[in-house]
Amino acid sequence: MIRFMIHTPVNLRGYLLDYIKSNLTELEKEIGDKITLYTPHDEEYSMSCKEPWLESCIKKDILPDIVLTHATEFASLKSRNEGGVFSNIGGQYAEENPVREELSMLEDPEGLFYPLFVVPLVMCYNTKMVNPEDLQHSWADLFNEKYKVFLPAREKPMTRAVGAFLKRNYPQQFTKFEEKAVYGGSPKDVMKSVISGECHFAISNISFAMMGKNKNVALNMPSEGVVLLPDVLVWKKNSSEKLKRIAELLMRQDIQDYLGEQGNWPALKSAKMGDTITYIDQLKSWEGWDTYIKAVSDFDAGTMQEKLI
Repeated sequence: MIRFMIHTPVNLRGYLLDYIKSNLTELEKEIGDKITLYTPHDEEYSMSCKEPWLESCIKKDILPDIVLTHATEFASLKSRNEGGVFSNIGGQYAEENPVREELSMLEDPEGLFYPLFVVPLVMCYNTKMVNPEDLQHSWADLFNEKYKVFLPAREKPMTRAVGAFLKRNYPQQFTKFEEKAVYGGSPKDVMKSVISGECHFAISNISFAMMGKNKNVALNMPSEGVVLLPDVLVWKKNSSEKLKRIAELLMRQDIQDYLGEQGNWPALKSAKMGDTITYIDQLKSWEGWDTYIKAVSDFDAGTMQEKLI
């Protein structure tokens, strides 16, 4: 039996699961084995996702054969391939199916990750509470003391990616930001907070941010570029190369177009690209997977410090 873990933004997860299920019979026939689908919310793995599920399933020896997850999840490990548990099938697949030129810097020289798509993370604000003329249109706007900022719970991939970016790029202002920032709930919860006027600013992915478009909410597009939350495919060590077939399914035109229509940046060259690609600076200044994951780990260390206190 093949275990396939799917851990993507909640607004995409249901669609992807249904898509895979509709193609499961064909997929199993081609691979020659049964496939069971999981999410980190399944009891065997985590359910609540309040603790790092990836580290736990490696320890429990229930690591799925193939995983589609946020790159932030690897920050819970001592190294991306801790214990040598992952295969280089991702690199093999990338050689056979290079990602689109705009995302080419995300190709993994170690061959562990195949970047299936990137979720761009943005700031949005309540237009009745914030005058756009007062904004620098920079992530530094979040440090303005007069603005209350809501983010999803600290363990959420979105918050870990944004927190890592802010801590690494604005180390001097970050301590004060931590004192005033409010962490809690889901991406949908923080959007409700900014729509209702409970806060001035919220952090969200582009899909959730657009929910507030006609509800007194606008995007504050940063000059430094949107924050990246890449979703990657990873294969377990000694997995059959036949499991590349799952990647082929997820790289079909229709599914990649769907990802782009939701505002993401899909890997397929011919797929629609989300408009936020205009704010590409974080790709231009990409320093590699290890640097990205180290920044997330540094942000997480602050969370652990809070727990110890």
